[in-house]
Amino acid sequence: MGSDIVRDRIEEMLQEKQWTFAEMQDMSALVDMFAERIYTDMSAKEKLDFVWQDIGEDFQRILITRLKEDVAIQVKELLMNANINFNGDDKNEIPKGSLGRKSHQRLKANTKKTSEE
Repeated sequence: MGSDIVRDRIEEMLQEKQWTFAEMQDMSALVDMFAERIYTDMSAKEKLDFVWQDIGEDFQRILITRLKEDVAIQVKELLMNANINFNGDDKNEIPKGSLGRKSHQRLKANTKKTSEE
């Protein structure tokens, strides 16, 4: 809900009734009343869209912080209940030499020294 829509809504509210001079003079009360009515009429998405430019960065920072806190708590809880085997008898362990590749043959070292060439 942008400024044009707010302006259109204010014009509608001004035309809804005959305003007295006293009502029009109390600008603070008029602004409060119009703002409350516009707020009430706005959907949640319109409210968020209206202020997103002002709060977007703060919203993202707060959301990321809260997500990190929740992830840390959940990971800690899951790891506290995990079974860890330090005895080396893990039946699912894949030996280092059997990763599905053929082993390389060792190349013989060149026995000639550069000074003998």
